[in-house]
This record gives sequence, C-alpha cells and structure tokens, in this order.
Amino acid sequence: MITKRSRYRFSILCQDEGGDFLGNRPQVPTTPRPDDRFHTVVEGDRLDLLAHQYLGDARLWWVIGDYSDLFWPLELEAGTVLRIPSAQHVQMNILG
Repeated sequence: MITKRSRYRFSILCQDEGGDFLGNRPQVPTTPRPDDRFHTVVEGDRLDLLAHQYLGDARLWWVIGDYSDLFWPLELEAGTVLRIPSAQHVQMNILG
C-alpha cells in the first residue's frame, strides 16, 4: 500500500512487456543500435552536460541514464562507460 507520505505517491502504474512497474513515465526501449555512441566518464562529467553535447538538449539527460542502465544517474563514477543513442534516434523514436 502506498501512503500519502510514500515517495511513490506521485508515481503511476506503467506496463511494458516485462510486466507492471511504478514510475513517472514508461520505460524506453534501449535495444543496442549500430549508431549508439560511447562515452567514458571523466571527473566533472554530468549527464545534463553530456546530453547537451551529444543530443543537443540538456533536458534529455534521462535518456543517457536509461540507455546506460544507471541506477543513480546523479553520481557518475570516473571510468564508467555510458551508451548514448544518436540524436536522430531520440527525436524519431523516443520523443516523436
């Protein structure tokens, strides 16, 4: 049961081929693609800056987090390899 004080109180029940899950948006399909790029995290990297650099929009930081299976995307560790979809794929298949 989710109470008024639960961190999940604003979540919605989403469904995909894996079943039901609580979230704020449906999961995006992250099947590897030939046009994916990879970025090795260095000290000082942030997902919003990388999203601006690779995808042209800092607000798309969550796409890199989803594609890279990051559990806690605000704490990037140097040496972590991120998988980044092409900006064209994001525009056509995720946002479109």
